[in-house]
Order: sequence, then C-alpha cells, then structure tokens
Amino acid sequence: MYVLSPQEQQLRDKLEQQVLTGFVLRGQALRTIKRLRLYRDSYDNFESYCEDVFGFSMLYIERCMRAAETYYQIVEYLKTQGLKEALPNKQKQLRPIFQAHLSPIEAGEVWVMAVDIALGKVPSYSMVKTAVKTYLNQKYPPVNPFTEGQICRISSGIKGKLHCWCVISEVRKDKCVVDTWDSQYVVSVEDLQEMKFTPAESEQMLDLGERMTALAEVGDLDEAAMWVLRGLEKLNRSTLNSIEERLLQLLEDEYLGY
Repeated sequence: MYVLSPQEQQLRDKLEQQVLTGFVLRGQALRTIKRLRLYRDSYDNFESYCEDVFGFSMLYIERCMRAAETYYQIVEYLKTQGLKEALPNKQKQLRPIFQAHLSPIEAGEVWVMAVDIALGKVPSYSMVKTAVKTYLNQKYPPVNPFTEGQICRISSGIKGKLHCWCVISEVRKDKCVVDTWDSQYVVSVEDLQEMKFTPAESEQMLDLGERMTALAEVGDLDEAAMWVLRGLEKLNRSTLNSIEERLLQLLEDEYLGY
C-alpha cells in the first residue's frame, strides 16, 4: 500500500466531504480523487474505494462525474454566448446529454433548447431527452434503411406495442407506416429494429399476421383470446410451437368457425 502525504490526506478529506453535497461538487470531487489516486493508501482501485467509503456503484459514479463535466460545459457555453439560462439542479437532467456523447458546444445548444421547451424554467429529464432527440434529428437527419414488406420490431415510441413485430407498409423520409395484427402506426426509424428473417421465414410471419388479423376483425374477443394474441405479437421467431399453434387454432375454431 502507498502512503499519502499529509497534504494529500487533507485534500482527500475535503473532497470526501464534497461528495456528500450537491451533484456537481460530488462529480467533481470523485473525478479529482480518481485522477490523483487519493485512495491508493488503503485500496487497490477506485471502484473498491467508492463502494466501501460511499456505497456507490460504478454506474452511479460514472454518471456523477460525467454530469459534473457536462454541467461545466453548459456553464461555459452560456457564458460565452452571453446567456443567463436556468441551470441544471439534478444529475438526471443531464443524463440524456452525456449519454448522447455530445461535444461541449452541442451540450450547451441542447440545454438552451431544453430550457425553451420548459418555457424558461429548469427542464425535466423528459424535456432534455426530447431536446436531445430533436437536436440530433435536425443536425443529423436519419436515413430510412427500411423497405416495404420488411418485418421489424417496434422498440419504442408506440404505447402498448413495445417489442411487437410489424410489417413495413410505407416508407417515408424518417418514418415508416407499419401494420401490426390489429392496427396501423407511423413509427420513427429510430424506434424500429430489423428482424433478420429469410424470405421463407418472412412469408411465415405474414401468414401468421393474416390469421391474427382475421381474429381481430371479429371484434369482442374475450380476455383469454387477447392474452394469446398479445403473446404472439411479440414472437421473435417465424414458427409457432405446438402449444401456440393449438391455441391459435382453438381461437379460429371458436371465432371463425374453421
């Protein structure tokens, strides 16, 4: 083990007190402790030191340090631009910015956009997330990689359809019109994931979708029927197992008279 100098011990004591204060000083203090290795007299690594002394996980520590860095980037940007916007008061508000790996200038521009969304007040996490998404779409317009007839999965953006598979029915600039078994939606390209099927597997999925849609068009399906169909809409394979096939046939017999 190393021995810290009296000055280093004094500095570490001061920084450890800062860690217990607001998120900016906390992140700044943790970064300094890590950079100067002020834990080396008692711990082999920074992670063990933080877990033992503060009870912090490395994920939380990294977020604290990156939030503090982003905070000062925003402060510097506002100062340079002569702006007096509201400043972040929680680490979580900055998470969408540093997770997007924006440059210092981009971080400042996004924060100003988020404050505008909040009508001059400190924006919430969701407002900052919206600002980041809008900013990136404006600066780096997404290219639509999808084609009509492609089988995809809805990864976000559509309430009640998370992880559901769908079929691309129309391709637009940065969105797609998609068909699910019971409805149609307009989905942003970043909210879709390609499902890698062979042509034969895609045909099987389309056939399954037609069978499910036929049941949806009956209307007034009971809770058990909806439970089965809600499970099938999240399949990640093109073939049904024996139980799934029997359940679907049972519904077809009951509602369609097959």
